[in-house]
Amino acid sequence: MSGYLLLLSIGPVQDFIAQARRTRDLWYGSHLLSELSRAAARAIVGAKGTLIFPALAQGDAELQPCAGPLRPDTDQPPLSVANKILAELAVGVDPAAIAAGARDAVRQHWQALAAQVQGRVEGLAAPGTEAVWQEQVASLLEIGATWCALDGTDGGYRAARHRLERALAARKNLRDFGQWTQTRSGAPKSSLDGARVSVLLEKGRDPKKSLKYRIQPTEQLDAVGLIKRAGGEPDQFVPLHNIAAAPWLNAARERCSAKLDALATACAQVQVPRVVRPDLPCAQAFGFDATVLTASRLKPLSKEMAVAGHTLDPIGFGRDHVRPVLNAMRGREPPPYLACLLADGDAMGKAIDQMRSPQEHCDFSRALSGFAVAARDVVEKEHCGLLVYAGGDDVLALLPVETAAACADTLRHSFNEVMKTACKAILDRGAPLPTLSVGIGVGHVMDGLAWLLELSRRAERMAKQPPSRDGQGRNALAMILAKRAGGERSWRSSWTHDPAALLKAGVERLRDRTLSTGKLHEVQGLLKRLPTKVADADAGDWSLLLHDEVRRILSRTHGGQSQTGFTLDKVGLNDLPGLSYEAARARLQDWIDGLLIARFLNDCGVPAPAEEPKVLSA
Repeated sequence: MSGYLLLLSIGPVQDFIAQARRTRDLWYGSHLLSELSRAAARAIVGAKGTLIFPALAQGDAELQPCAGPLRPDTDQPPLSVANKILAELAVGVDPAAIAAGARDAVRQHWQALAAQVQGRVEGLAAPGTEAVWQEQVASLLEIGATWCALDGTDGGYRAARHRLERALAARKNLRDFGQWTQTRSGAPKSSLDGARVSVLLEKGRDPKKSLKYRIQPTEQLDAVGLIKRAGGEPDQFVPLHNIAAAPWLNAARERCSAKLDALATACAQVQVPRVVRPDLPCAQAFGFDATVLTASRLKPLSKEMAVAGHTLDPIGFGRDHVRPVLNAMRGREPPPYLACLLADGDAMGKAIDQMRSPQEHCDFSRALSGFAVAARDVVEKEHCGLLVYAGGDDVLALLPVETAAACADTLRHSFNEVMKTACKAILDRGAPLPTLSVGIGVGHVMDGLAWLLELSRRAERMAKQPPSRDGQGRNALAMILAKRAGGERSWRSSWTHDPAALLKAGVERLRDRTLSTGKLHEVQGLLKRLPTKVADADAGDWSLLLHDEVRRILSRTHGGQSQTGFTLDKVGLNDLPGLSYEAARARLQDWIDGLLIARFLNDCGVPAPAEEPKVLSA
């Protein structure tokens, strides 16, 4: 025996990340889970353990705790630490004691953070909820650990890691569901998931703190939800409206900087919530909640601020301060839609299975950490988004709609480059090079963050499914667009077909009037009228009918005449004639969805500047 292999898991992920209503819920929950994992890693290294994943050694600055979005000594964001930690322990140590020490370190860190927030929310929490708070905090964490002997034989590391994964998965299937002993009779449940009773006052909440932490009068939060809402400094969190409007605001800064500054001054006077994140491009152009730029949201915002004693006249404020900015942007408000991006590596398990030693796995972990660092620059600096989490091959980000597809493409290229370096040692052993699948959910900012997360999860699952026409699995981009009026549209394309280029080409065809939205809907109507399935004997005739009808619709000019020399390759359907009837139907639906999504992404872009009036010479 050459030592032990220890695997430790911290959860539940659902409570920390998935349950979120505002960006602060999502970001702080993710940050909190990373900090708890960092505490476990720190304890293992302190007990002379060697970390494999994450690949951090004794004295590494990334092992130190970080309370905010940036480390105060470097002004750089901390490395995200995944909730699974793998470590190698030397012969002679007690793995049970190491696991217990890591567990205690996580619990102590969690209790300390919870106590800090509890002191901040006086005036919001109901009296007599101390016992409820403590029980909810103490019962949240699910920490599992397993270990086994590690021998030095070829294949010993792989076998030991498989044993640990199976043992930990089996333990998770035996979750303990304890009964609540501390309750509040008649009190409402949390608005986030309804699982735990609220600890908030139903009436008489401190109005200034309610505005500070953006807690609505009817909103209810349990202890965990309140910790996520009040865990960070309020002005460090970028509202959804600001992320959605980031390119629009950057354009406004260039075109009408004085008017935007005047609006910011007016916002400061009436105490509109601030956004202070000079490190984020999406927050640099306008340092206040961008909700003020949407006319329909001024009245609700004024009511929210009135509770805290601040006065904002929605009509006068909109007329005097908002309208001049909108006029400079051709009268268009910022886009109200936002993209949520989820990315996950493909075939990562197969790659890791080929690693024969802890050192190989450790080198692979370091390469993945490099991708996480690169992902932050890609999302925030290059595409004006907000990175929520990047740990290993997992990425969660919020982005303006118009930059989301390009961001996904850049992430894919960055991941592929990292994998070429990280997998040199295992490519000769038959392991496929891991790829990246990306799902993007696009929804209205007022539909809530939970809905955006759900859309992105569905899109990610769609990206990882085998496509219907090319037989290639995963390694794809999938998008789901949920319009407030108009239902959902979904589209998927393998990266081998360059989906970003396909979307761009679709926009160009619609812009130069090779296609029109009317023709797309006409083809959609044709598909609805024709049967979904036909008998094999008649499939050829139906396929010919479908092909001819589609060609007739698309070749028609605005005057109703057929275009001379029109071919389907002009609209990206050159492969249609060779497909069976059912395959042709699927191809056309995919083509329609892709074009309509491309048009929507383009419509959410920044309006072109108004043309300067021409001056005629005498």
